[in-house]
Amino acid sequence: MYKPILYFAAAGAAGVGGAAGAVFLARRGQQEAAIWLQERDRAAAALALRGEIDLQSLREEARAAGVDPDVVEQGYYNLRDGVVSLNQVETQLHRLLTDTP
Repeated sequence: MYKPILYFAAAGAAGVGGAAGAVFLARRGQQEAAIWLQERDRAAAALALRGEIDLQSLREEARAAGVDPDVVEQGYYNLRDGVVSLNQVETQLHRLLTDTP
């Protein structure tokens, strides 16, 4: 984001010396900012897609293990959103593993 800011600052400085130069630099700053926003959006979309792919593989693993994939997915969201902590999950798993005959 620094590059667009430099163009806007230069446009402000050029405004004192010449309006045409200031307009050019301001437009260039807008273009650079747009490019930066597109790159950021692309990166966010890629991250979301990777998360969905990982979630899909988690669902497939749950099906293969004979577990309801919806329950596993809800557990994932609960962990992600902070509804439950890792310590709570660990305690529940420990109880399940030690209470089984």
